[in-house]
Amino acid sequence: MVARKGSGNGPPGNKNRVALKSPDIRQKAYTDFCNHIAKGKSIKSWWYEDENCSCTWETMLKYLKDTSEFEPIKRQIAEAKGLLYWENVVEASATGKNKDASTASLQMVMRNKYGWDKDESKNSNINYTIKVGENGIATGVSTERVPDSYNQGTE
Repeated sequence: MVARKGSGNGPPGNKNRVALKSPDIRQKAYTDFCNHIAKGKSIKSWWYEDENCSCTWETMLKYLKDTSEFEPIKRQIAEAKGLLYWENVVEASATGKNKDASTASLQMVMRNKYGWDKDESKNSNINYTIKVGENGIATGVSTERVPDSYNQGTE
């Protein structure tokens, strides 16, 4: 956290470890943080500044972890909007609506930002039995129940 004015936490002009003291300022910063994410931007490119203080994404994440004053649903909605933004960009490219889009750049964004193309088998505890039908087509059948968080409660 960086303060613009002296704070009593060190010598005059100290700009380290000064909290966003007002709940109103913290909420304003949180709203700005969520708006940034909703645009599809990276958390690490966010900062907040006003005439009396400023902070970075690291401080906001610490506030989110250490306090319960922020509504988690606002961040969840912002993250969904940010993902939707990039999905729309990819979809416009894939369907030909945006012929100028760089496929390589879009692939990089989606891999790095959202983990597309990651090898999910390393993180999975699911075992499969492969069955081949009379028609020669193989099908995967789960031998374990997938946890509800992965399948929204269905088996």
